[in-house]
Amino acid sequence: MSAEFHLRPASSELVRRDWRLPLAAAGVWAAALAGLYGSAMSGVVIAVGCLVVVLLGRRRDRGFAAAVATVAFGGLLGSGVTTIHVAIRDHPGLAALTEAETVGEAELVLHTVPKPSTRRPDMVTATARLRAFHTEDTALQGNWQVLLVASGEEWKEVAAGQRLAVPAVLREAGEGRLTAAIVSARGPPELDGELPLHHRFAAHVRERLAVAAEAVPQPESGLIPALAVGDASMMDRDMASDFRETGLVHLVVVSGYHLSLVVGTVLAVSVACRAGPRGRVLAGAIAAAAIVVVAGPQPSVLRAAVMAGMTLLALAAGRPRAAMPALATAVLVVVLADPDMAAQAGFALSVAACVGLLLLAFRWARPLEHRGWPPSVALAVTIPLAAQVAVTPVLVGLGSGVSLVSVPVNLLAALVAAPVVVLSVGAAAAAAVWLPAGEFAAQLAAIPARWLIWLARTGAEVPGAMLPVPGGVWWGLASGAVMAALIALLHVRRLRRPLLAVLAAAVVGTIPACVLRDGTPSGWVVTMCDVGQGDALVLPAGDAVIVVDVGPDPAAMDECLDELGVDRIALLVLSHFHIDHTAGIGGAMEGREVEAILAPPPGEARYGFAIVEEQAGAVPVLEAVPGEVFEFGQTRLEVLGPPADLLSGTRSDPNNNSVALRAEVSGTSVLLSGDVELEGQRALLGRGAALDVEVFKVPHHGSSFQAKEFLEAADPAVALVGVGAGNEYGHPDPGPVGLLEERGALVFRTDVDGRITVVRNGDRLEVTTEK
Repeated sequence: MSAEFHLRPASSELVRRDWRLPLAAAGVWAAALAGLYGSAMSGVVIAVGCLVVVLLGRRRDRGFAAAVATVAFGGLLGSGVTTIHVAIRDHPGLAALTEAETVGEAELVLHTVPKPSTRRPDMVTATARLRAFHTEDTALQGNWQVLLVASGEEWKEVAAGQRLAVPAVLREAGEGRLTAAIVSARGPPELDGELPLHHRFAAHVRERLAVAAEAVPQPESGLIPALAVGDASMMDRDMASDFRETGLVHLVVVSGYHLSLVVGTVLAVSVACRAGPRGRVLAGAIAAAAIVVVAGPQPSVLRAAVMAGMTLLALAAGRPRAAMPALATAVLVVVLADPDMAAQAGFALSVAACVGLLLLAFRWARPLEHRGWPPSVALAVTIPLAAQVAVTPVLVGLGSGVSLVSVPVNLLAALVAAPVVVLSVGAAAAAAVWLPAGEFAAQLAAIPARWLIWLARTGAEVPGAMLPVPGGVWWGLASGAVMAALIALLHVRRLRRPLLAVLAAAVVGTIPACVLRDGTPSGWVVTMCDVGQGDALVLPAGDAVIVVDVGPDPAAMDECLDELGVDRIALLVLSHFHIDHTAGIGGAMEGREVEAILAPPPGEARYGFAIVEEQAGAVPVLEAVPGEVFEFGQTRLEVLGPPADLLSGTRSDPNNNSVALRAEVSGTSVLLSGDVELEGQRALLGRGAALDVEVFKVPHHGSSFQAKEFLEAADPAVALVGVGAGNEYGHPDPGPVGLLEERGALVFRTDVDGRITVVRNGDRLEVTTEK
């Protein structure tokens, strides 16, 4: 007698193995991303193509054809919704105004809190909705997503949700987003009406938390608001950079980790208070909603909020939680609600990290648990490793570099991450009700926060902590394929040990390369560092270097000098005091001996001058005098400008009074011209300065303010342009670049080539680039 038994998997297993939602979410995301880079017509074509595939596969309920049809169904939804948004974005009336860079009055509703620009701290940026734009002969009304760029202390007092009017210039926005225009404010805002209730609540919590955090010293006081509500405006720039380099940045942006801790804590308190299922779900929903309102509509916040909502609904219905469908639902809901999320790096990193946790972390923890590891310890090891593996292809695709210390730093950070986040959020909640209670909670949060600060600083100081990698979509896809192949091979028992041995040997072998990598090459003439939208150049000076400008970012400046092995700066030249040339001075001076600073009078650029004055300390500051000569080893510097009688009344006096230098490095001539524009260039020509050189630093990031005769007089073999990728100024202008190329110059630019190094090899110049 025999019998057959068919064991039916548990419902949770059935849900876990259902890939329809993830496939549909992938289709939505891909179609939305494609639609953002196209027009409304191309979106219609994509939607029709997806519809055809859906109709062809509608009778297939399994197999590859069914999977393709499911992805196509998601693509149909994503392309349909995105096409509507793109049609609004590409409004012909608004496009005409942006193309003409029209000046008028903009009526806006701020979507996010204005935050200091990472490249220019004197400016703030915020996303907003443009409701109307008025000129003397035009009145345009609508509801467009725009990027607001402004300057002035009054903007830092404006909250999200505020209606306002401001004189502004409309400029074209970059492709690939729903941003219809860039609104460059030309004055202070004129506020219109009160904030909505939820925005008033968010502003109240943020303000009271900032006051409560002042009860502890810096840098802890700047970190606590970031840990609580993602408000990093009070964080020191160097510390923020350290958190990015060591992979701890997820702690200072509100994410699923924050929501799970907060909601979990609220649910635990509800259980302790003997609340019923509905009461627990209601308390959790209120906590999640409060976090979302206060933190704002950040990509990771929205993704985590939808996932938390799915979990609470499952808890209310008494059904098992299915994490992967919850994540897929979050992607569906967020991208369909705002297709612009499909193009945001933060959203991609957030989703990738979650996928790594769900597919890899728990699976990798099981073998450790079988060997007797406590589950919490096993997960503490596998979670940062799985997250790093999952986000690496995204980081490579973005060209952001890969942190080599992220896994060990996050493993050590796990010791205090949960309590410091809960205490920081508790400080925000308490301060909103009673300020002394918030101050007490902030003092408690500062204790574990010190451990995070030490980890970030120590990890960032490790030589080679951030591994620069080639960027781009194809490199990202290739790295993803390599990661997938390695994971698959590690699941083959026979290959696991040999492969782990090879990987371990590779890691050990990279340590000397990371510690000793780069340095200055033989025949070195000059290096232009990649510091974003700014200038930073390094020349040899015997056993030290000459640094000319330090860019806007201390971390990028410090990294470049570290990779060149610089520990002593014989002369630090600041061409002028605009912050894209001076704000990185802390990165140049930290841990290095600086013998002197050469600079012009500050003129109108007082903010940059204040930064330098603060950082310079006891380092002597020399005033640039035309004709003065400095010699360091085989390098000779001659000061060409500014003139003794400074130029005034020009388009930009600080730019035109830049320190201009002619360098001779072992017989190779280099012209470093700061940001001189038309007036400054013609003044150099008029004084008969020796401008004919082999290597030429193109002034003012290759802007359109170039005198043709100046470029012709320089007549270089190699031209260098310091410029940030996707910068809002449109640098470099194709006109000057084209003129230089027509005359035979090889033009290299940091946004395309990364760090650029010029060396002399016999009778020829050789140029090596980072990318």
